[in-house]
Amino acid sequence: MAPLLPARRSPWPDRVSPAWLSVPIGLLAAAAVLTVAPVDGATARLLAITLFCIALWIATPVPPAYTGLLCIGLVGATFSTDLALTGFRSATVWLVVFGLLLGEAARKSGLAAWGGTRIEALAWPTDRNRLSARLAYRRLTLVLAVAALLFAFLVPSALVRILTIAPISAKLGETFDSRRARAGIFLGPLLVTFYAAPGVFTAGLPNIITSGIAESLGATAPSWTGWTLQMFPLMGFGRAAVVTAVVYFRFRPPDDESVAVPAREPSLAGPERKMLAFLLVGVLVWTTDAIHGLHPVFGALVVVLLALLPGLGVVTLDDLAETDLSIIFFIGAVFAIGTGLSQTGFTETAAESLLGVIPVAAPLWQVLLFVFGVTVVLTFLIEGLAVASVLTPVLVSYAQQSGLPLDPVLMVESVALGTYFFPYQTVVFVAILGEGVVDAGTLVKTAAWASLATTVLLLGQIGLFALLY
Repeated sequence: MAPLLPARRSPWPDRVSPAWLSVPIGLLAAAAVLTVAPVDGATARLLAITLFCIALWIATPVPPAYTGLLCIGLVGATFSTDLALTGFRSATVWLVVFGLLLGEAARKSGLAAWGGTRIEALAWPTDRNRLSARLAYRRLTLVLAVAALLFAFLVPSALVRILTIAPISAKLGETFDSRRARAGIFLGPLLVTFYAAPGVFTAGLPNIITSGIAESLGATAPSWTGWTLQMFPLMGFGRAAVVTAVVYFRFRPPDDESVAVPAREPSLAGPERKMLAFLLVGVLVWTTDAIHGLHPVFGALVVVLLALLPGLGVVTLDDLAETDLSIIFFIGAVFAIGTGLSQTGFTETAAESLLGVIPVAAPLWQVLLFVFGVTVVLTFLIEGLAVASVLTPVLVSYAQQSGLPLDPVLMVESVALGTYFFPYQTVVFVAILGEGVVDAGTLVKTAAWASLATTVLLLGQIGLFALLY
């Protein structure tokens, strides 16, 4: 006989996700710092909050933005509202906000879709109906790489660019029967626009955040022009070329296959043309900062204002309402931690310890190699931007005490924060996997080859810094 009443279900899940183990681990780490760490009370409390949040950022039982909100709340309740919200007074956070809105405007205006069809048209010869699969793969890989590199100048934040490019590259990959070729066409431009980000100041969050933290601590951060002129040749163009080569050789299809040449000719309509012009105005503002001295946030702000301008713009506020701005809570927490560690004196003490490891008279190239190595090691333990919150204040203090130039230190740190191997290290890789085109193993292997190859290229950049400084 069937039961008269349905069985009561427990409100608790049958199995707890392993990610939730990070909560007790983080609490234990925080408790250990509070009880045994040889630091004063204020520093211990902030380190306890930092370790707890880092544990959640590593395992992500909840979204990183939620942990960021929790961190801001804990810092505000434990210290002060001013410290908790210090990041939201930074131009860096608003550069990220306007960069996200700018990327959404590019999608809504149709510019991103036009770019995909334009890339496809450029990649194929007009006098053929079919083409060798390997030749077609080579042509499309190169055109996509150039487009992804140029896109880094137009849209701040690699995450925004990847979310824009991913559906386009996935669609272009469908031209090939080979699964390897489809994976290569998908990954190529995404990894190019990510790994080339250290070469353009506004192209990557690590560049923006490390400089923003340095400015919040009273140091002079490099300008857009100064950063890009020093970094783009090797860390922008060079890294893009290396990553393109890695993707080409890993995923090229068999030479005995052929593909049909698409017969689509893109046309640049009014909205797309306007949005492209607005983006170029933003680039003009960024590249002339040596003349007007404005922060890069104004370049992104100008683009958003033009895109929204009644009668002239290409989108409305309702169009931009779908933009996911939750990442700013994560970045706000990063700034709160970085500023707090500086105010409590932790960074000065850590910098003095660092001075004990690296002799004061050490040449710049040795210091930069050490900075790169330490940063990369930390990214295996802590999410990339969380590393910036802890390490950047220490490096700023170290540079000030040792008399070393700060600019190359920040630049090499940013390169390290753009050298990843596993998805848990950065939300960018998580976003790539979220598209469902490649599996985690394929992404990890390709990222490992790209990271190792571009690290060799970094040696040339460090040599250049040794000559310049």
